[in-house]
Amino acid sequence: MNKQLLAILKKMYKHDNTYYDAERGIALYKTDMLKPQETELLQQNKWAPNEIELIRHDELNRKLIGMQSEEQLSWHVVARIFIAGVGGSFPAGISTLMNYHQMIHMREHDYQEAERFMSCKRCGFHKDQWEHLSWIRYAVHLGNAYGSTIGAYAHLTELLQLLQSGSIEPTDEDKSKFKQLLQLLDAADDSETPGQFEKRLTAAKLLKGTAGMRRSILQSLAMVGVIPNRILSISPDSRVDNEQILNGELLLNNTKGRSDMEMPWAGWQGGLGVDWDKTLQLFGTCYGEDALRPTY
Repeated sequence: MNKQLLAILKKMYKHDNTYYDAERGIALYKTDMLKPQETELLQQNKWAPNEIELIRHDELNRKLIGMQSEEQLSWHVVARIFIAGVGGSFPAGISTLMNYHQMIHMREHDYQEAERFMSCKRCGFHKDQWEHLSWIRYAVHLGNAYGSTIGAYAHLTELLQLLQSGSIEPTDEDKSKFKQLLQLLDAADDSETPGQFEKRLTAAKLLKGTAGMRRSILQSLAMVGVIPNRILSISPDSRVDNEQILNGELLLNNTKGRSDMEMPWAGWQGGLGVDWDKTLQLFGTCYGEDALRPTY
């Protein structure tokens, strides 16, 4: 996303620039504070300020299943987009890895509420409601991984449109930063915690952006098993029910009393390092095996 468009979205998507749509139970954003040239730029980029949609469990899952036949998306394509997200040339790519994993493994299923949580035990869907797709996409372009099935739908539908204009490729700098991130993880002390690693990553000044962006990168890698955890076995080739992930958080000390640290990233420990088999499975063709695996 170009800087000019992003600046307009930051101006518009503010908490104090909303009005409440009582009929649909959702906050919408005012556009009368935009200058005519700003409104024109939104139109040129085909950005709808308030694109909302009534999201229902079964319909949403069928839409994700329908995307599985999209030839524009594959693990190879998604891996390259994610690396561009990590490096900073395409921040929205940070969400692509986990969203593609959600989409490609979606299966038809009935809503079944989890035992301890008010959500579907399989996909994590909470309830039928209106969702603001434009705002989700904006948050994703800021570099946040939106990990729900609704997030996957909002992001991947836009990504498919962007890919019609051409591929999204990581720069050499992006690829270098991603490799250095993996090496930092792999070189961790055995007892290092997720929180301690995040502090070390911030101190290294390797990745641009906010702490939330760095957390999103780590959570995305954990969701496909590149970053292992000590509770669940996770793989790019399969999915784990959302209830299992949430139950895993109940077993960890670093998730109790806080909402920001989540499984599966929360279940990592320094001694687990990086799962290089899964790393090479997903990202090896972006580098070549010898170029990505550490030599130390």
